[in-house]
Amino acid sequence: MDRCISDGFRCPSSKTVLLLMAAAALAGCAGLPPGVEPPTVTISDFGVGSASLFEQQFNLRLRIQNPNAEDLKIDGIAFDLEINDQPFAKGVGNQAVTVPRFGSGFMPVEAVSSLGGLLRQFGQFVQGEKPGFRYRIKGSLSIAGGMRVPFDRRGEFDLGVLAPR
Repeated sequence: MDRCISDGFRCPSSKTVLLLMAAAALAGCAGLPPGVEPPTVTISDFGVGSASLFEQQFNLRLRIQNPNAEDLKIDGIAFDLEINDQPFAKGVGNQAVTVPRFGSGFMPVEAVSSLGGLLRQFGQFVQGEKPGFRYRIKGSLSIAGGMRVPFDRRGEFDLGVLAPR
């Protein structure tokens, strides 16, 4: 006879409990409720902050676009930045911004690169590769209330347009 019977119902097995916990955890990672689209995160501005031999700080301005009918209250971000398919910098930001419904907002963030990330990019430039760069910004936004929303965006910029003709 089973030891776990309550009000005539059999208690779930440990496998069933584990499966239910895993499903709940995965649902929690999804971030946004059904029918809500994730925001788009792109780089709006990129500037050099401070630099030393071992570390370089960059100041980025990220544009966050909200394709939803409700405002998004964002209170943090963590991300990785790749340039030309190479890891370049890691960044964070904790400035709260409310992105209006069907609108966009900006979030200033800081990214830090190591000497290795900078040397990889300089090496490609010295080898005479095309003057431009592809970027990928990947991470998660923290929405007020504890939700984390992942994002992954790629873009390109042609530095050749800045060269004199």
